[in-house]
Amino acid sequence: ADDDIFKVPLHWHKDHDKIITVLEGRLKVTLGKDTKVYTPESGEAFMPRGVPHALESFKGEPCVVTERTNPSEFDNKELFFRNILAIPGGLILMMQVFYYGDGYPEFPVHMPWLEKAFVKLFGGCLAPLLGHQLKYDSLKKVHA
Repeated sequence: ADDDIFKVPLHWHKDHDKIITVLEGRLKVTLGKDTKVYTPESGEAFMPRGVPHALESFKGEPCVVTERTNPSEFDNKELFFRNILAIPGGLILMMQVFYYGDGYPEFPVHMPWLEKAFVKLFGGCLAPLLGHQLKYDSLKKVHA
């Protein structure tokens, strides 16, 4: 009952789709403007690239999920989770992880070009200028 809620705010991915399967418990999945609660009996939750989505567990309820990507060879998910869980917090550090992990926050008015520019400015430019580095960089993407 004292466990925190697992909550991932609205975000989207440019290069991969996300597929979530709930193994135990319930998970609220928002996809675009629709929200659905998934359970082990619900099947997979498919989040297409480019579509904003959010995830939220329920307080006091254990929730176990798996996540995979399409294309399946998209190999930055493990690196993304290692880095996002290793940072102490803060917008600039989070945007740096997003920059290298194909993640973009959704703004109140969804404008992909602005969200991409925001991540590039804060995560790709400002974070390194301030001396921030990813804790794990072995799978770091090459950006043009």
